[in-house]
Amino acid sequence: MTKIIQVISSFEMGGAEKVAISIAKSNSPCYKYFLVEITKGDSNYTIELKEELKKNGVIYFSSPFKNKKISICLFWTWFIWKYIAIRPDIIHVHTEIPDLALYIFRKISWICFWIHPKYIRTIHNTKLWDKWNWIGKLIERYYKKYKCNIAISSSTQTSYVRTYGGEKPQIIYNGLKKEFQKKFPSLQPNKINILFAGRLEPQKGIDELIAVITALKNNRNLFFHIIGDGSMKDKLYSATSKLNNVNLYPKIYGLSTYLGSFDFIFMPSNYEGLALIPIEASLAHTPTIINSCPGLKDTLPENWELSVKNNCIEDFIKLFSNIQEYNYSYLCDKAYRFALENFSIEKMQQEYEKIYEQKK
Repeated sequence: MTKIIQVISSFEMGGAEKVAISIAKSNSPCYKYFLVEITKGDSNYTIELKEELKKNGVIYFSSPFKNKKISICLFWTWFIWKYIAIRPDIIHVHTEIPDLALYIFRKISWICFWIHPKYIRTIHNTKLWDKWNWIGKLIERYYKKYKCNIAISSSTQTSYVRTYGGEKPQIIYNGLKKEFQKKFPSLQPNKINILFAGRLEPQKGIDELIAVITALKNNRNLFFHIIGDGSMKDKLYSATSKLNNVNLYPKIYGLSTYLGSFDFIFMPSNYEGLALIPIEASLAHTPTIINSCPGLKDTLPENWELSVKNNCIEDFIKLFSNIQEYNYSYLCDKAYRFALENFSIEKMQQEYEKIYEQKK
């Protein structure tokens, strides 16, 4: 049996984490999966996620460290013993925090134990190492040398080669399944209910989100729901505290089961790898309003009607103000068919398992 360790940043809400968990849920009898986090998750979301992993028979290991920098530097001190006990065939790493932690582990484990693990590394974003650029240049030389990169979209593939050079990584698109839908309990009756959900970080277009909601504060037809957490939480909460067209919520586990409740999803991201929420929303027959950026526009049909360029706030305001003029059922069906044809979870699992066999 082939043993695979999936390494993620944390047992918290995130697209990369969802992909790793989806792979680990594969029904193939030839593979045994383990999940490891770098930084300790510590929220209600974490508790519910771990319960789901238990139900699906996925073995997981929690980090002892809550501080991000400490957890990266000291990851090797506890992971080395898990590695020796499991003796995995492949370590599959997701996003920059695990990339760096595994790089440190690899150097120390080789010097001290002569351990030489085999890696697969998924590139989840079109922009990497945003705050640690010099570290990124060092790490990327390592992953290119061992030819272990996988891109999740043509946008991530193109951006990676343009920035770091080397061979084009193979593309394996993220896969998702249709979820049974439940009614979101806080919908506003007789309003157009619009959802933003994600990490409250600059990448996700929080400044643009605030500007649009504020500009539309007197539009009585629209109501915004914002779900998430992150470094811009205080700024968002302060900017919207006196507005009556928005509700704010902490992270919600199983959010994909509520997406069908909303009339629209709003994603003003500045960049993405391959965003999962628009795909999940399309499978729930809910159309997404987007900034047409790499990694986000890939999730919807070409020339998608509900998109603006360059995250233009004025264009978003115009789009929202005229939202009732669009053919809603046509957009729902168009997005649903595109997602169904392009983003199968079974196909994603099979593609990765082919790669595992080649790397063994």
